[in-house]
Amino acid sequence: MSVCFFLGALSSLLAWWSVRLSLITGHLAALAGAMAGLSVSLGILLGNSANKLSLPLPSFFPFARQSLVVDGLSAYFLLVISIVAIAATVYGPAYLQAHSPEAGPARRATQVLALNVFLACMVLLCCAGDALTFILCWEGMTLSSYALVVSDDQDGENARAGLLYMIMTHAGTAMLLVSFLALTERAGAFDFASIRMAANGLDGTTRSVLFFLALVGFATKAGVVPLHVWLPRAHPAAPSHVSALMSGVMLKVAIYGILRFGFDLLAPVAEPLPPAWGWTVLILGTSSAVLGVLYALQQHDLKRLLAFHSVENIGIILIGVGLAMILWRREDAGGSLATLALTAALLHTVNHAAFKGLLFLGAGSVLCRTHVRNMEELGGLARHMPWTAGLFLLGAVAISALPPLNGFVSEWLTFQAILGGASRFHGPSGLAIVFSAAMLALTGGLAAACFVKAFGVTFLGRPRTSHAEHAIEAPLSMLLGMGWLAALCVFLGVAPGFAMTLLDAPTIGLLHSLGASAIVTAHGPLVLSTALATPGGISGTTISMTMLAILIAALLPLAWMLRRGLRTAPQRVAPTWTCGMVPTARFDYTATAFAKPLRRIFAAIYRPRREVIRETAGTPYVIRRMQYTGDVVDLAETQIYHRIHYGITAISQAIRDHSTGRIHVYIGFVLGALFLSLLLFGGGQR
Repeated sequence: MSVCFFLGALSSLLAWWSVRLSLITGHLAALAGAMAGLSVSLGILLGNSANKLSLPLPSFFPFARQSLVVDGLSAYFLLVISIVAIAATVYGPAYLQAHSPEAGPARRATQVLALNVFLACMVLLCCAGDALTFILCWEGMTLSSYALVVSDDQDGENARAGLLYMIMTHAGTAMLLVSFLALTERAGAFDFASIRMAANGLDGTTRSVLFFLALVGFATKAGVVPLHVWLPRAHPAAPSHVSALMSGVMLKVAIYGILRFGFDLLAPVAEPLPPAWGWTVLILGTSSAVLGVLYALQQHDLKRLLAFHSVENIGIILIGVGLAMILWRREDAGGSLATLALTAALLHTVNHAAFKGLLFLGAGSVLCRTHVRNMEELGGLARHMPWTAGLFLLGAVAISALPPLNGFVSEWLTFQAILGGASRFHGPSGLAIVFSAAMLALTGGLAAACFVKAFGVTFLGRPRTSHAEHAIEAPLSMLLGMGWLAALCVFLGVAPGFAMTLLDAPTIGLLHSLGASAIVTAHGPLVLSTALATPGGISGTTISMTMLAILIAALLPLAWMLRRGLRTAPQRVAPTWTCGMVPTARFDYTATAFAKPLRRIFAAIYRPRREVIRETAGTPYVIRRMQYTGDVVDLAETQIYHRIHYGITAISQAIRDHSTGRIHVYIGFVLGALFLSLLLFGGGQR
């Protein structure tokens, strides 16, 4: 795998000779690396659950021994990375040529190099067997994705998005470094095996402090509320196939880090996890799910809307993770509910990667043919881009958690885990879990409403601008990349029992109990059951997704035949009545109008701002022209980050006002700071 990505990075040098050749060879090498990753991950996941692949790395640093270790958890996330990487590398060359054909060799070389480094760092990070390799790959992933975000900058907006991304993610990296350094200092080594042994001797307070430091670092990269403010800016700025990788894969690498720390490196031996861990993750997940979909509803930029939905779906994953932390080794006979919750989280991880990757690629097809991201300037694209419209609709149904596609399966399992967990607790704890279930139900309904808006305004109705009117279908390679992910959405929804086999290795490895297929099982691999297989479980509802899909497929032609057969009068075609005026696109429903009722309902969260400018014809009773502008604010941005910005600015200005300009004063400041640091932190050194 690494060799393929290395060759792909080297192919960026070909851009100075042939841009087209560099694009093709760079993406082909990345495709080969993704295929190799897919085969390695399936080999581990379909084998014995105890299978593990270890590979020592050359000693680049004398103070640390580096290695790669592929266990069940690593193999599963390697599978997630490879699935989306295959689609992105097939899709990428044609997209870059169609979207920005004027790009020169420098930009193309940057994009090819950064893409291969980005994929290589994510793959190596999930397979890292020591803290140093983990941090180096984490930083490489951040820098390469930053290069991709700013690679297509036209007006400085992408550069500003990239700067915010770097500030936020490096603040999170600082938290990770503190946690890792504390563990490695205690272990006397960097490898994860030594860190596990050292963590066993930690007291509860130290263990929790280190976990929460790591959680902040990973949550920043995952875009968890209120650390999400960089995500709606950076993801839309990147090329669309990179946006699919960032939303579908990079955020999941942060989920991998939370699972690795919470259930592996810092987990107490044979003891429940501290309650604060699980409840914190559950609260963060619930908040992210609800606020993510609420802010997505008010977006008119198609890629920005999808970016906010990534915040929502990361929240859904964290609901499952938090519930598994709460239930593991506590109030759960046999660990069945904890396994069910973790299974739901891991299954939604791969499901979200599939349908969010598909949706971003669909948005990229629209963008490369219209060069417009604002839904208000689109419309009618289903006539000109029928394949793109159909694939985008399939992704919209999947992300809305409607059967028989994959989003329904993982969200159904999450509901079952929440309701089972609520039955194990009483009082405020049980009420909090039930509230989380209610918020998850609200999230599902709002997500469906959001994608009715996104698909309807973008693909239906009449073209609102010449960009939409003259659009043509996307190239075949782009449709193939989207088709690969669409097929996975259907397969994982219709036959989810096969996915349970892949989930055995990570669930057994983390929870040391029964695997996913033993908990979520029924009469065969084509059947999904939420009935728990342990005596201490809850009674659930058995659902055969395969039979449900067959039933829906049979009812569709039956409904069509009934509609044709019950028609008594011949069909008559007539123009739409528009009060005697010629119908235009101005008569169609807009994204603003669709979202207006919800903006009023949730006004306390949105804090909407609007401005109406009226141009009159000499008298206030005759309005010649009216202009309306409105937007909503992100509370986290205005109430937290703007205040931090104003505070830093005020302190900086105060320091500047009191600057003397004398060098000896500055030297005195430096010496004083050094003395204070030695006094505070040097007392424990010998």
